[in-house]
Amino acid sequence: MSYEHIRVETGSAVGRLTLDRAADRNAMTLAMGREIERAVAAFNADKDVRVVVVTGAGKAFSSGGNLKTLGKEAGLGDDGPDMGGQETFYRAFLSIRDLAVPSIAAVNGHAIGAGLCFAIACDLRVMHRDAKVGMTFVRLGIHPGMAATWNLPRLLGPALAADLLYTGRLLDADEALRLGLVSRVAGDDFDAVVAAMAGEIAANGPVALRLLKESLRGTFDRTIEEAIAREASAQAETFTTEDAKEGIAAMIEKRAPRFRGR
Repeated sequence: MSYEHIRVETGSAVGRLTLDRAADRNAMTLAMGREIERAVAAFNADKDVRVVVVTGAGKAFSSGGNLKTLGKEAGLGDDGPDMGGQETFYRAFLSIRDLAVPSIAAVNGHAIGAGLCFAIACDLRVMHRDAKVGMTFVRLGIHPGMAATWNLPRLLGPALAADLLYTGRLLDADEALRLGLVSRVAGDDFDAVVAAMAGEIAANGPVALRLLKESLRGTFDRTIEEAIAREASAQAETFTTEDAKEGIAAMIEKRAPRFRGR
């Protein structure tokens, strides 16, 4: 499968999706979003992939929506905004949430506006010490989009989310880590830290990981009783797998498990 605006790497337990418009700081276009939708479907069909690392080419993660083309692509014309066009753009990039396996946003450089929205749509974030991130929409006179007002309060809580959304201020890596926006910060060892996190996830049971991804995705929509029922069902399912037998045997034999995803 060929791509023009992204790079996709498979063939191992760790897949990679790289926004590949370095000359334009990986500014986001609908064409790029469409390719992300295709890539997500391809990753989900590849049973060897256990985790996906999402990053940007060059020095930026993403500078956000490409303002030169975004209005036209999203259907913003003389007759006013086409909300359907905006939603199409949002949903294309937010398809990263549909990955069946855990995702890590490797924020190698600045992630601004929609670029940060894309990063927080991933499960985990590792941020380079020199990067900055921010929900800068209001600084352009634009209402936040791409589920910023849904994802950010759930990640940080309503008050902190309001702070970042109302001010549009930029955060450095240390503040992003302190607030809980990212899980880890790294400098020269950035690639190694990302690889270590991906490897740690990929070493676990593939069936359990996919079921856990489904459980976590619905956390805020369930009561505790529904969560208990979901966990009991999923755990019972994993107990019947060869992976569970292997995991228990490996623990008893004091060795690393060799999971096969069945």
